[in-house]
Amino acid sequence: MVSRRNYFTITVIMIVVFFMFQFTNAVLEGWDGYEENAYAQDRESLAGRGSAYQQEMKESPDNSRERIVYIGRADGALGKVVYNWANYTKREAKIYNTIEEYAQAGEGTVPAMLAVDAEHIDWEQASVCERLEEWVEKGADLVFCNLPEVSVIEESQKLRKLLGIKEVRKEETTVEGIHLYEGFFLGGEVVYRTEDEEEAEKRQDMELSFPWYSLSSDTEAYMRGIPEKEMDVKDYPPVIWRKRFHNAQVFAVNGDYMEDAAGLGILAAMSAETKDYELYPVVNAQNMVIMNCPGMASENKEEMEAQYGQSMAEMFRNIAWPSIVSVYRRNTLGLSCMLAPQYDYGDDQFPSQTELEFYMKRLKEQSAEAGLSGESVSDTPIGQKLDEDERFVKKSLPDYRFSSFYAGELTELELDSVFGEEDILEAVRTVARDYDGGSEVVGYQSEHITSQSILSDGATYTYREDFRMRGVQTALGYSSVGMDLSRAVYPADVQDEIDRMISDFSWNVRTNWKNFSAFSGTTLSESDQRIRNFLTLDYEEKREGNTILLDFTGMGDSAWFVLRTDGERISHIEGGDFTMLEENAYLIEADQAHVAIEL
Repeated sequence: MVSRRNYFTITVIMIVVFFMFQFTNAVLEGWDGYEENAYAQDRESLAGRGSAYQQEMKESPDNSRERIVYIGRADGALGKVVYNWANYTKREAKIYNTIEEYAQAGEGTVPAMLAVDAEHIDWEQASVCERLEEWVEKGADLVFCNLPEVSVIEESQKLRKLLGIKEVRKEETTVEGIHLYEGFFLGGEVVYRTEDEEEAEKRQDMELSFPWYSLSSDTEAYMRGIPEKEMDVKDYPPVIWRKRFHNAQVFAVNGDYMEDAAGLGILAAMSAETKDYELYPVVNAQNMVIMNCPGMASENKEEMEAQYGQSMAEMFRNIAWPSIVSVYRRNTLGLSCMLAPQYDYGDDQFPSQTELEFYMKRLKEQSAEAGLSGESVSDTPIGQKLDEDERFVKKSLPDYRFSSFYAGELTELELDSVFGEEDILEAVRTVARDYDGGSEVVGYQSEHITSQSILSDGATYTYREDFRMRGVQTALGYSSVGMDLSRAVYPADVQDEIDRMISDFSWNVRTNWKNFSAFSGTTLSESDQRIRNFLTLDYEEKREGNTILLDFTGMGDSAWFVLRTDGERISHIEGGDFTMLEENAYLIEADQAHVAIEL
């Protein structure tokens, strides 16, 4: 039996606890700051395109800066990969249309790397192989970004020797999958193969048919095809490999893997293989972008009732949002939601102020960013759409300024027309774009606005996307994975059902990004700041004994670098800090202009 004194004490405690929770909720409601965007800044005060590193202005007569020579079309996919990689890593790049043009230029110094588009070279000229051999003997590492026709390789013993090819086993073979070995890309070993037919149909988009070459014993393969028949692994069809010469190394890529953003990582990995250590700058930003989420008008009612038994607003509150938060909390990526006040601006449904306030509070609680989407399913001109969005947002959030924008399917002309003219975009500092197949992953949209690619669709993730993601992580320490929730409102097939989308997205992000958790999770605006710092950065490094001395200049207070070693470990660092990414790979945070790394 409870005494009167104990009863009174329990009652008082319950009342105190009740009022404490009420007070806490009141504070959250009144003081959480969701009405303003902490990321919003005057974009003209930020580092602009004119401040970015430009290799054309940084030629080094004293040869202190590594020089890359590319032979092929400057405007081709491979030429852009080489140029962008050189620019990101602050190297000097020279591009020549032909080997003869490069030879006639009479450059006195040997480049650190000579990359060639084999399809752009006239292999009938007898002097081609001799010139390539000569440059390799002088110490230039040679990269075949692709390979000549099989018939050319069969007919040229010199070319086979240069490539480390013992014989042509088959002009074309088809494999069951691709094996990327540990130590080439960051993120470890991965096998792109599955025996599940449904899974293979959904994910397998690697190049599975290619020529089969037998390699000589002085080669090392980094990626091979997995044949149908069992055999010794060293006989598997090679995809990426190298042959070591006395003064340099020759790398070969058997396929089109160098033609998109993955090529940045391939070049970074090859460069690291040629040295005792490799130190290069990275962005260090990992984004999770949910596009067109949430929608705030109850649209497509019949489809919503048929698919989910509830309205669009209820589907977002009851299914989509809790699932997104769950995925976000179980990984290390930063979260940005690109709001879609309406999808269809031609119907009679209007967005709800209550829904806007609800999600702005929830995003603030999760330390996530609210950006704005430029997409709609109607034919409403983009200017009219943004005007309607502005009228809607200003009613509840008169002081909110968006700092990130999702371009969706807007053209360059449409983007140019709205920036500077639409008040709702006056503080936008970065544009997130769907990946376009190129190699300029991060850069400038205009003088004061950056552009960053959403590299992967996490809801329909394929093997080629994974390979590209690992390549970009290796080269830039950057990743951006997205999911477009407008598909769940206007589904084209069963793959667009919200439960399936969220399930696939959750599995892909938790599984495929787990080895990159040492990189920082960022919102799009946080990523923007790091991109600006990365693009303005310039640096010099040298080694004295067991110490690497790094000096950098730029617009930011900190800079990030990846250090890859050949068995050495960091024992001490001054002027910064380090995190081990994996064996022989470290993330360096430099917070002073001069850094000393002891190995």
